[in-house]
Amino acid sequence: MFVDIDKIEEAEEPTVVLDSYEVTGEDFSLKMGLSSILGTRKNQQDSVYGQVDGKRALAIVCDGMGGMNGGELASQTAVKILAEDYYKNRPDSDIPGFFREEAIKMNAAVRDLEDGKGNPLNGGTTVVATIIEENKLYWLSVGDSKIYLIRDKNIVAVNREHNFRMRLDERLKSGAITKEQYKKEEGQAEALISYLGIEDLTLMDINKKPFLLQENDIVLLCSDGLYKCLKESEIGELVYYEEPDMERAARRLTNVVLKRKKRSQDNTSLVIMQYNRY
Repeated sequence: MFVDIDKIEEAEEPTVVLDSYEVTGEDFSLKMGLSSILGTRKNQQDSVYGQVDGKRALAIVCDGMGGMNGGELASQTAVKILAEDYYKNRPDSDIPGFFREEAIKMNAAVRDLEDGKGNPLNGGTTVVATIIEENKLYWLSVGDSKIYLIRDKNIVAVNREHNFRMRLDERLKSGAITKEQYKKEEGQAEALISYLGIEDLTLMDINKKPFLLQENDIVLLCSDGLYKCLKESEIGELVYYEEPDMERAARRLTNVVLKRKKRSQDNTSLVIMQYNRY
């Protein structure tokens, strides 16, 4: 399917209230932790990937959705495509462009998935992904999974939740609807308006300019099972309790989710990284 790049709706550069500056000619390290747990669902529809390779790191979290094994295959397919293409192509000069092309490619692959009888699987998946090169952070987001930046106990989400609430908020802000109309439609607020597997992918968040990491900055990618169970302040506190051990921090977050398991607790997956200069 041909996709008109000019019609793709991207977020404006996010307002991240954290100072940043470029680091050149210095050695650094990236510590990474991953964790994924099954909530009250029958199948694990999340897929997670993380790899530190010298001065580069790739992290991906996908939260699949769809009956039978549609969501599971959707998330696995997206992760496989993005990881393989990253290590095959090694994008350097235009990482935002790489993310944009990969989102379109992943969307088509997920949308065209079929079962063993040739029937459409009708699965879908969210995706959040980050590439870190030296202290430069790039990200891609489609759906309602989250990317957080944590610095000095401040936690900030850099991407939007691509759900109907986002549209309602925009319409209310512009005066297109009243508060009363907003409340009437709020029951559909969590319905996704963008995800991989949609017929026409036009909404994604990609930062065109890299965010520059500072000493001890932490980057957290997670599915909605985490932030719908824990408050952002709790997430920050739990991470700092285990700092600088990111593997322990990842396990602590999902362990707390398990202890608080709700009746309809979603699967929870995350990748967490910390940037340090030697």
